[in-house]
Formats: sequence, C-alpha cells, structure tokens
Amino acid sequence: MAGSGCETVVTEYHKRPSFYRMASDKELVDEYVDARGHRVVFVEDGPLPEEQRRIDEAALAREEAKRLERARIRSEAIRAGKPIPPEGLEPEEPQAFMAREVLDDGSVVMRALLPDHVLANTMTSLRNQEYVQLWEQVVAESTKRQYAAEGMGVEDFVRYCTKNRSELMMTLNRMSFGYYGGSDVVLDRLPDLSVRMRFSNKIASQFKFREIYVVQERDGLKLAGIR
Repeated sequence: MAGSGCETVVTEYHKRPSFYRMASDKELVDEYVDARGHRVVFVEDGPLPEEQRRIDEAALAREEAKRLERARIRSEAIRAGKPIPPEGLEPEEPQAFMAREVLDDGSVVMRALLPDHVLANTMTSLRNQEYVQLWEQVVAESTKRQYAAEGMGVEDFVRYCTKNRSELMMTLNRMSFGYYGGSDVVLDRLPDLSVRMRFSNKIASQFKFREIYVVQERDGLKLAGIR
C-alpha cells in the first residue's frame, strides 16, 4: 500500500508468465487501475516484491549466521592460544576479472570469458609482438593441431604474424570498435557453438582479413582463426 497525502492507494501484484506477451495478439498492459481503485501490477517470470523481500531477508540472515560462527571460531582459537582455522577466517573479496594480467615477474597471463576478450588479447599481443605468448595462451588447441597436421608449429605462426601484422591489426582494431554497437560487425553463433565475428558487406572489402573465429575450450574462449 502507498499513501499520498490523505489518499491511500492499494497496489496488488500478480505473476504473469512472459510467454503470455509473445502469444498475445494485443499489447499487454503492465499495470492498470481496476474498478475498486486498486493499482494492479503484473510481474513477469520473477518473484513478487513481497517474495523478493523474504528471499533477501533470508539470504542476509544466512550471511549473518555465518559471520557470527566465524567470529565464534576465531574467539575460541584465540582463547586457547591456537592458530585460527580456515573456517574461522573472513572470506576474501572476489577479484575482478582481468583479461590480461602482468605478474610480478613480468610474465603475462591472458584469459577470455567473452569474444571481445579474445579480440583485446590478440590485438595487444600483436602490438607488443608477443607472438609466442599469443600462440601458447590465446590460440585454440584445435588450431594448433591443424598446424601440426600440416607439418607446422609455433615458428610458422610467428612468421605468419610478423608478415601480416599490419593487416591483422587493422582488422582487430575495427572489430573492437564495432563490437558493441553499429551494424558493421556481425556476430554469428555457429552450429558447433563457436562464434564468428565478421564485417558486414558494407565494409568487408576494405580489409584483407574479414572474419575472426572464437571457440570455447576448458580454460575459456580461444582464437580459432582469422580469415
């Protein structure tokens, strides 16, 4: 219920499956005022506000109980003069995902959860001429096997990158620029669940390399090829 001055408005929430909207020939309203003067609001595919409040409160209560239990374990360990066991320690804050991380020893670790991470890591590696790291950490195992089947390896890959570096950088730069908006870069989900990023017909003729293939492997997304 909500009050405005002396007037009280009763709000009722009702669940409505989202497929109703897709199946309906008419535009469905999300809320209306009925003959009683009550405000009726539809919630699609999710908990009602009161249900969400109870869910949130239960989650907070569980976290508070865990915090108190950790405090109890720490207190007992300290009183007994013993080391604090792992279950008594506060959990560490989750670290933000880093697609490219430079470690203290200067080595580079590259990871990819999204296709644009693969774009960024490939582009940075080419810019820095880190061809071996690109091969070892970004290139897909399936692509390495294809190289091996043709009697080639990392040395051939380095020569390929060195020879085509400028044209590859042009493609990667433009792909990155158009990845999140516009119609110049098209993302296709292929039957084998790989992703193809390609230029639209409008600009494809401007580039030597026009398509980038990304595949999912056990440790994240990898670069399958640039064509």
